[in-house]
Amino acid sequence: MTWITATINMCVKGGIFMIPLGLVALGSIILIIERMLFLRQNRIDGDRFHFELRAALKENDVEAKTKGFIGRIIEECLLRIKAGERDVDDATEKVILSEMTAMEKSRGWLVTFYQVAPLLGILGTVWGLIVAFMVIEKTAATDPRMLAGGIYQALITTVGGLLIAIPVLIFVEHLRKNTNYLLSLLDIYLAEIRDWVRQQEKTEAKRG
Repeated sequence: MTWITATINMCVKGGIFMIPLGLVALGSIILIIERMLFLRQNRIDGDRFHFELRAALKENDVEAKTKGFIGRIIEECLLRIKAGERDVDDATEKVILSEMTAMEKSRGWLVTFYQVAPLLGILGTVWGLIVAFMVIEKTAATDPRMLAGGIYQALITTVGGLLIAIPVLIFVEHLRKNTNYLLSLLDIYLAEIRDWVRQQEKTEAKRG
């Protein structure tokens, strides 16, 4: 438990600016957990669903389903096509906008947190240095240990800000890559549906 005690002592010595840094850290942890659950809920076997979708469309079955936001978009698209819509983009425009808004909401806050955290740390350091120099000026002390002590306490906030920002930045990049992968799968599935719609139109034209 020594490292826990040392961490608590450092946070206390960091001063008032450790409070907003702590709130940023707490908010980041909550949003990271929420986004991890989002990724887990939307994880799909891309190749398997692609095969199932192609097989269903080949049989003119518009009931292909999967979980997550991809499943909701595909389901809405197929329902609209079944109802007579022939433009896949029009069939999915509203639901894609709705899903993308929900996807980007938490990510925007995470980006804000990893940008703000180091700035708060630097601000706390500058403030701490000002206070340290003011104390030295008032006491007319010449002991370099007093200055060193003030500086190391002031630098704690910079370290805290970086310790928050770096993991959040790494997670945001991880989230971006996973989201882009899911969107690329969605593009593939919608392209498959477009091809199926064109084939249906050609078949209907020949019959006509």
